[in-house]
Parts: sequence; C-alpha cells; structure tokens
Amino acid sequence: MKLSIAMIVKNEERNLERTLKPLKELNRYIDTEIVIVDTGSEDKTVDIAKNYTDKIYFHKWNNDFAAMRNISIGYCTGDWILVLDADEYLYDVEVLGNLLNSNEVNEYNSAYIQIANFNRDIENSVNNGFITTLIRMFKSKTVKYEGIVHEQPKHELPVLYTNIRVVHYGYDNNDYDLMEYKFKRNLELLFKQLENKNNPKSMVIYINFQISTTYAMHKDISEAMKYVKIAYDKAKNEIGKYIYVINRYCHLLYNMKNYEELLIKAKEALKHCDNFLDFYFYLGTACFNLNRYEEAIQAYKKYMFYHEELNKNNIPITNTLSILTREYKDTIIYNLAVCYFKEKCYEKALDTLSKVNNKELLENKAHFILRIIVEGKLWDKMYIIDGLVNRYSYENILLYVQAELSIDELGVIIKNTKKGSLYKIVSLVKHYKENNNLNKKQVEGIKETIEEHKKLYSTYVYYLLKYDIAEIKFLCKYGKDVLENIIINLCSSYYDFNEILLKELKNHRSKMVDYNLKVVMLKALMLGGNLPNDKKREIFLSFICEKYYSIVKAYNKETIVEKSWILSSEERFVIELKNALSYRYVDTIKYIRSLKEIIHIEKLYIDYVKIIIEDKPIEVNNSFKELLPELIRNINYIIEEKKYNEAYDIIEEALSLVKFDFSLMNLKYRLLILLNRENEARECAEELVLYGSSDEVMELINNI
Repeated sequence: MKLSIAMIVKNEERNLERTLKPLKELNRYIDTEIVIVDTGSEDKTVDIAKNYTDKIYFHKWNNDFAAMRNISIGYCTGDWILVLDADEYLYDVEVLGNLLNSNEVNEYNSAYIQIANFNRDIENSVNNGFITTLIRMFKSKTVKYEGIVHEQPKHELPVLYTNIRVVHYGYDNNDYDLMEYKFKRNLELLFKQLENKNNPKSMVIYINFQISTTYAMHKDISEAMKYVKIAYDKAKNEIGKYIYVINRYCHLLYNMKNYEELLIKAKEALKHCDNFLDFYFYLGTACFNLNRYEEAIQAYKKYMFYHEELNKNNIPITNTLSILTREYKDTIIYNLAVCYFKEKCYEKALDTLSKVNNKELLENKAHFILRIIVEGKLWDKMYIIDGLVNRYSYENILLYVQAELSIDELGVIIKNTKKGSLYKIVSLVKHYKENNNLNKKQVEGIKETIEEHKKLYSTYVYYLLKYDIAEIKFLCKYGKDVLENIIINLCSSYYDFNEILLKELKNHRSKMVDYNLKVVMLKALMLGGNLPNDKKREIFLSFICEKYYSIVKAYNKETIVEKSWILSSEERFVIELKNALSYRYVDTIKYIRSLKEIIHIEKLYIDYVKIIIEDKPIEVNNSFKELLPELIRNINYIIEEKKYNEAYDIIEEALSLVKFDFSLMNLKYRLLILLNRENEARECAEELVLYGSSDEVMELINNI
C-alpha cells in the first residue's frame, strides 16, 4: 500500500520544515510520497520542500481553496491520500503507519483525523487542547472538495473514526500582518460564497457559522454573535442536525459572561447531545455564576465523567462538534469544590480539591482552602496549607487571617500547626490582635519576610507603620505605585491609620520630609475615603503643593510647559490646578473659571476641586500694590541691618492689605528661616508654591 500526502502551500518558510520532518518517518512503516502544490511563494518555501520531495507543482492562486485541494490530490498516486496544511504537525506517525498496514482500513473509504490547536507545547496540545475532527484521509479517487473557503470533502461512506492527532499551529502566530491577511482573505471568500443564491439551507447555515468563527478568532465578539445568531435562527427547528451551531453559540455566550442565556442554550443543546463534554461545562459554569450550586454540582460531575470517558477513548469524537474545554478540567474541579463549600459540604470540598493537578491553581487559592478547613473545623488538615504558601498566596492568607479569624480560632490553628509558614503568620497576627502592636523582634521578622519575597503585604505595611511611621523609608524601595495603592487601601480599611498619617504630616512640617513620600501619604488620605471633612481642604492643597514640587524637581521647564503629553494625567492635572490657583489673588473671575474648566480632568479629585471653588472670594487692595516695590526695598535694608522682627512686622502689616504678593511672601519665608520658625516657614513656602506664578515658583523650587 502507498500513502500520498497532499499539501498546498504559499510563503510557509517558517512552518514547512516542522511539518515535513515527521513525514519522513512514515517511510519506516509505509511507502510514502509527498505532493506539494505551491501557489506563488516568494520566500524559501520551495527550497525547503525540495529537501523532502521532488513532487512539487506550481499553480497560480485563484481564491478557491477547494479547486486547489482538488488539483493537489490529482497529482497523488497513492492508494490513500492524507491532506495536511503547512502549519500542521503529524503527532501520531506510528499509529498512522500501523493503521494503513492493517486490514481494518480496507473496509472504509475515508477517515476522521483529530486536529488539536497548539497550546503552550505539543504534549499539552494533544492532551488538553481544542480538538476538531475532520475527514483528512481517504482512498484515492473517492473525494472531491467543495467550497472556496473552509472547503469540505464530498466523501464516500463508510467513514473510520481514528485517534490519529495532528497539531495545528495556525493560530499560535505572532505575525500580526499574516493573521490579519488570513482574516480578511477568509472573510472575503466566505461572504462571496454566501452571495450564491443556489446555496442549499445547510450551506447557508455552515457559511454563517464559519463567518462567526472567523470574527471570533479576530476577537470581534459582537460580529461573531451576530452571525451565529443568523445560523442558529435558520437551524433551530432541527438544531440536533446542526449541533455545531449551538456549540459556537454557547462558546460566545460564555466569553461574553451572559450566563442567563448560556443556561438556556446549554440545556437546549443537551436535549440533542447528552454525552458531550463542552455542554456540561457551559451548563455548570452558567449555574455556578448564577449561584445555582446544586445544579452546578450535577453538571460538573457529568463533565468529569465524560472527560474521563474521552481520555479512555470510550467516546468517539465526531465531526459535528469541536471540543474546546478539555483544558479547563482543573478549573472545573475547583469550581465544584466551591459549590460544595457553598452547600456547607466542607469535607467534600476539600476532598475535591485534592484532585486538582495544577499546583499553581491550588497555591493561588490557598486562602480558600484555609477557609474550608476553618469553617469545617477540619483542624487535622492544616498541614495541607503549608505546601501552598508562596510569595503570591501569602497576601490573601494573611488578609484572611487578619480580617476574619478570631483569637480563639488563631489559637486552634497554632495548636494544630506547630511550625511552618502558616504557623508564623497566625502567631504574628494573634500577638497583634492581643496587644494592638508588635515587638521589635517581630518587626524585624516582618521585614525579613518582605525582603525574602521582594514583595509588600498590606497587613504587614499596616503593622510596620503603626509600630513606627519611619519604616515607610524601608517600604518605599519596593516601588512608589505599589506602596501608594497599599496605603490608600489601608486608609480605607483602618480608621486609626488615617490618624497615624495625619499625625506624621503634622510632626514633619518642620522637617523637609522626602516630598515623594509626603505625596504618597497625602494622596492616600484623600482617596482612602475616611478623611475628616475639616481636613479635606488643607490636605488637598498640601497634596497639590508637594506634587507640583515633585514635578518641578523631576522635569525641566520645557517638558512642563511645552511637552506636557509626556506627563501622567495626574501630573497634568496638578499643573493645571496650580496654574489656576495662581489667579486667586490676581483675578477672581479668571480664577473661578479656570477651576471649573479643569474640574473633570482627573475625576479622582472632583470633590476636592469643588471645595476650592466654594472658597470665599478674596478682596484685594490693588492701589496699595503700587507701593510694594519701594516697600520691599526698604524691608531688604532693614533685613541687612539684622532687624528681623521689625522687618517681619512690616511684612505682616503689608500682607494684611494685599493678602498675597510673591516677592513679599518670599521675604517672609527668608525671615522665618532666619528666625528658626520652621513650621511657619513651611506654611509660607506652601502658599508661595500654590499661589505664585509658574515662572516664579519654578525658580523658587529649583533654588531650594
């Protein structure tokens, strides 16, 4: 017996050798020829092909896949023909060779081959990947292809179902241009095929199904849903005959998280096909997300049964359905455990989780496993947790232990663990809950854990900063954004944490705290949601001042003024607000108008901008301003004579009339520094930054 392998190719230099290599092995089992029809390659495809076969033929591409298939099989001289694409890989070489050498194959005219989409690696693809069963092998002169795209072999019965697997790489491709080309090409051909008024109903349904599939692969779910609905509406009166349509429908509903509709369609599908894996996946997932846990349990148990039957080859994979959900087995087991937990069947939940093979999944859900043990009082199972604690699961375990467990429950856990990561976590939390603080040794232990894991944990940040706010300098090395988000959440979760930050900010007004850390604390207070009303205006203006200071220190003037697109939206908002504030003592109408124009730039701070807008207008004595240059010269003379208090009194009297003048305020700031009145100097500097013109303020900041 002789086997011909028929391929049509074009510009496949990246894939072709991977396909051809295993085909050479077939010669160990059966006489094999490789027939390649090239439709216009401009790369090294033909050169590669010549290393494996001399049967290479050239035909111009005519936008008709069926025609090209028929040309390729016309060159074949074998008793049987296997059709492959250049982005496919024959996995079961020996199985195919043995099949063709057996008497069994002679009883059939064609055979189904399993096509598994590539997923991570070859072994995972054949064992867990999406599977489509297609007629790809047939006796010579028994098949003719039809359809200009997604061509179908018009074959002769009987048909043999085989376990021969081919891995398809076509959609594991990082070449965007190639994928876009395939998408547009296939879609154009499908719509062209749909225009044929002589299409039978079955073909119209199939074409609309393929259009939906093409859009889905392009991630255009709305269009994919549009065309699967067309296919479904035409097929629904005999949906059992077109079960692949409702399968696609369910898959799209699942991706769209439309669980109510998915529940209906999955049940409808199961009336016509009650042994199909995917429909139980869809039914169980819909019930799970709709909190119908008893129904979800029954569906998931069916899924597990048919998954096992499929692996044992007890269920033939038919050509009417593609299997998409094999890889979700561990997720289904986890969801099944959640269902048992919701039904308070704690031992069943824990026993179910033991069947999960994916350790990473278990590690990510370690806090849930701990919860099962605690709520089910399965104390002798505590040992399970220690093997699941890593730098990623640590956070959720710690949060659960801190937020939800009583001192008595913590004591029972300690009694049943004795050692290990969980023991350390629980012992630390228990000590904190009993004493409302930690000792120095425990603080050092927390810092060692953070350094070992190179990761901040919010509960530990809370403990450290409550022990000593100065520990923020240790924490900041793990990233400003990370620390900022944690501190915002702590301000939201713990009322006393707001007091810690407010106290620190007040204490450090006399010290030049690192402005970036101060910005983090101020922002956390504002966004945490628990800031007292009487503090909101003060904290917001301090935030704008410190943030603007940090911007000027980080960027040059050209960037701030002319290239602001480089900055973050928050930085641009702060600059805009600072510019608006500079009109407060100059032009009240322009000041209010500018504030209203920027109120929606950064939505996080809308309520705070509204507070500023509501400030009473400032009445300014503009006539007195004309006298200021001479007055400032006189004040400078007095300062040179070291009559600091006299100069300060004159400045205060002048400010009572003009309210704000940058030069006058700058003199006041210098005097306060000379008089060692650091707190007042800090407040004066804040006013200078907030209300001075941008040019004046930038110069001031750069000289500090």
